[in-house]
Amino acid sequence: MNQSLRSILKELGLPNRFEIIRILSSQQANLSQIYNYVTNTGTKMSISGVSRCINSLVNLDLVDKTDEGGYGITGLGLLMLDIISKLNKIFTYKDDLVDAVEFMETVPAEFKLGLANLTKAEVESDIYIATKRVIDEISKARMWCKYVCRFVECGIFRMLIRNYLRGVRDKMISSTDTLNDRLELLIKAIRLEGLSKDEIDAIKDKIEIRVLDLPFQLGIIDGRIAFFQILKPYKNTPTYISTDRDFVDWANKLFDHFWDIAKPVRIPFERALKS
Repeated sequence: MNQSLRSILKELGLPNRFEIIRILSSQQANLSQIYNYVTNTGTKMSISGVSRCINSLVNLDLVDKTDEGGYGITGLGLLMLDIISKLNKIFTYKDDLVDAVEFMETVPAEFKLGLANLTKAEVESDIYIATKRVIDEISKARMWCKYVCRFVECGIFRMLIRNYLRGVRDKMISSTDTLNDRLELLIKAIRLEGLSKDEIDAIKDKIEIRVLDLPFQLGIIDGRIAFFQILKPYKNTPTYISTDRDFVDWANKLFDHFWDIAKPVRIPFERALKS
């Protein structure tokens, strides 16, 4: 580990250092002002103790002296504040992440800190309730949906087809082991819906399927709500549901990353016309 980073992590692990850079992230302040802010939080410190903390942060380039004789946070300080704040939120789900090795190996580093957005989501532990909520939201889709899913059920495909006829567009990343069943049920659903050749032609550009094995399920509907679930072998895991803008944006970017590397699949629409 880089020695400077080691020193920063050690320093920010000491009481009050993190609080000082948090204070300075919103405003510049002199020693007396910082002392007042810190002690108003209930922390017992002498002004000389606060001064020593600030000097340590200055030496690590997390805090700078201003021309007016006060102190302000540096770009490096803002970066460390952001990273540690997000890690603090992620640790809310520490127990869920301990055995999520496959997920952590698969997801790029730039998306991992985005797990902090889970704190903005509702947690649904009952998979049946979560599935029902997903289906309800899909039925309300007006523009587009994106999915990373393993779930395969003919009734859902019939609902999707009705969505396509209304102009909704879908992008779907399928796992390898569910792909054939997914294609078979899509064709079956088209037949059950009794679509004409013209209607089949009209929906051909409304659904794209690609294949990639991923250790999570994900759904974004119209960019307004997102569902997220880490998959673990032989273990039920919670579903995170949120309309929060940051959560939805993170989920959307995560999907787009894997969509770009997933393998396109040809959908045999012509089979839906055969009797």
